[in-house]
Order: sequence, then C-alpha cells, then structure tokens
Amino acid sequence: MKRTLLIISIFISTTIVAQSKFTVAISGFSFSPSTLTITAGDTIEFTNPTAVAHWIDGTQTAFPSNLVSFDNQSQSGTGWTYTQVFNTVGAYAYRCGIHASMLGGFTVQAATVIPQQVIEEKNVGFYPNPATGDLFLSKHKSITNVIVYSITGKEVLTFNSITEKLDISTLSAGEYLVKIVTDEEELTQKLIIPKN
Repeated sequence: MKRTLLIISIFISTTIVAQSKFTVAISGFSFSPSTLTITAGDTIEFTNPTAVAHWIDGTQTAFPSNLVSFDNQSQSGTGWTYTQVFNTVGAYAYRCGIHASMLGGFTVQAATVIPQQVIEEKNVGFYPNPATGDLFLSKHKSITNVIVYSITGKEVLTFNSITEKLDISTLSAGEYLVKIVTDEEELTQKLIIPKN
C-alpha cells in the first residue's frame, strides 16, 4: 500500500496560479486608482461610496478596442459595489456612464503558471519551512540554481552559485514558491516567511 501511494504521489502534479482582488473606488468625479495592471483571473471590485450617481461603462460600444464588454448600468446610482473577473489578456478602458469625462483603464497580463511537483520523494529540497534569514538545501551538490517567486509568479530572488545555505533575509513576510533546478529536473515547493 505504501509503495502504491509513493508511486502515485510521484506522478501527481498541481498548478499554482494565484488570483488577486483589486478595488477601484469612485472619489468625487474620478476613479482611484485610475489605472491598474492585473493578471488574468484577477478580480476588480468597483465601488461607489459617494452620494453622486455613477455607473461603470466598459462596453465595446463605448470602447471598441476592449476585448470584453463590462458594465453595471443596472446598478446606476449611489452606494453600489460591482465585481468582475477578467480572464482575457489585453488593455481595457472604462468611464462613468453618466459623466463621460471620468475615465479609467487597466491592463490584463498573462498569468504565470508554475507547476508544482511532489518534492519530498526526490530527496532534494530545503529546510526549515517556515524560514527566516537562511534557507538550507539538501543534496545541494546536484542543484544548479534556485529561483524564488512571489505567490503571484514574479521572480524575486535567484541563486546561481549554490551552497548549502541561501540568504533569504531580504524577503518580506508571506508565501513564496521556490524552484529548485537540478541537472535532471525542476521542482517547486512553497516557502513561508513568517511575520517577525
């Protein structure tokens, strides 16, 4: 039974793609922030906390270059929240459907997909986890480089000269993905940096 589970776990892989939520609030007669860059799969939450009537118009009628139409005309008025997930990569513009000079825009960039393979059975990895300060590598002589990514897939640290100990003291508290590259394969494992 253990052998079967071991074989199954070696072939299991998952994909990590983190989604984020961004808020765009109406402030007077402007959007705050007025521009954003998000990743495919992220959510934008538009809010109107003001006492002035507004609605979001990101339709292809108003902006023919938008790849996807979006609007909340049915919520026109005050005190609303409108949430939309954007999956299509491209540049988007929007305006207030009542006050056409109120403009905003955002760019949707492609998601970085990082495959995560089961590392524990490979005898290649790192410790401790959670970690602060230093990260220690097991089987470090077979590792060619180590790359640390933010949970959203942005490369934040790269180590090309591999020793048993890596200095990660510059990382802020949070979750990271550590890609370990050997001569034979690339393996990814989650790293947690706790708050001090």
